Amino acid sequence: MMNNATAALVACGDIGMRLAKGLHDDGWRCLGLRRNPQQLPAYIEPVAADLNEVASLQVLCAERPALLLFTPTPASRSAEGYAQGFARAARNIVTALNEHHPALALLVSSTRVYAEHDGGWVDEGSALNRDDPAARAIVEAEEAFLTALPTAVVLRAGGLYGDGPGYLVRRVGSGDHSASEPLRFSNRIHRDDLVGFMQHLLTLERRERIYNLVDNDPAPQHEVEHWLCEQMKLPWRPAAGAADAARGHKRVSNQRLRDSGYVLQYPDYRTGYTQVLRSAG
Repeated sequence: MMNNATAALVACGDIGMRLAKGLHDDGWRCLGLRRNPQQLPAYIEPVAADLNEVASLQVLCAERPALLLFTPTPASRSAEGYAQGFARAARNIVTALNEHHPALALLVSSTRVYAEHDGGWVDEGSALNRDDPAARAIVEAEEAFLTALPTAVVLRAGGLYGDGPGYLVRRVGSGDHSASEPLRFSNRIHRDDLVGFMQHLLTLERRERIYNLVDNDPAPQHEVEHWLCEQMKLPWRPAAGAADAARGHKRVSNQRLRDSGYVLQYPDYRTGYTQVLRSAG
């Protein structure tokens, strides 16, 4: 355990609460920072904070947490919303920390940052997308953490699932299915594995600065949906058109994650969504 077992969970949502539950059980003191913290569970100390105001983040310097987790979300789906929720918020956190460097500072980023758009493989060293304003804002948030905090680790997560049925199960259940052509790969990570890997990082003496958090199986999107239809005993009716053809796609390597010694609880969409469907009843 780190000497100062205080964790600051900035923009504390589902992922922060999941991590805090395990940390609290291990004796950590957990601070949950968000605009409206009143509904946080009892094992998290609520801290009202506005990521747009450095002054409201001064608790980060005052409490000097050993662990910091920032799970950003866009303020809106516009370019300005991404800039506000990612890049500016990350810079404000760094400013508020002042000279304090947590023993581990985690930023949950996204595989959206990669420039690849034709289905090729990417790893943590692949080219980044600075043309798309949203991706650029996420990259700038990463750079703010990695430059200012020598203990920062960026976690580039694929599509998150595992919090109830989720968007994909509901969409497939409604009969809205993707086209089978052109082939489009998708990458995902179960929320339990995202949190499990964070807990794993706390046990490592040496860490890489960036990890892709995806499972072992970047699968064609229509294949995932077809399988879900089979599990839910629904007809699969792939869309006739190619509405998503203009959108980029990629296959994301998780070799660095596996090299760290972490063993995925849900190594592919079948194991992960079997758990999701079972939990949904």
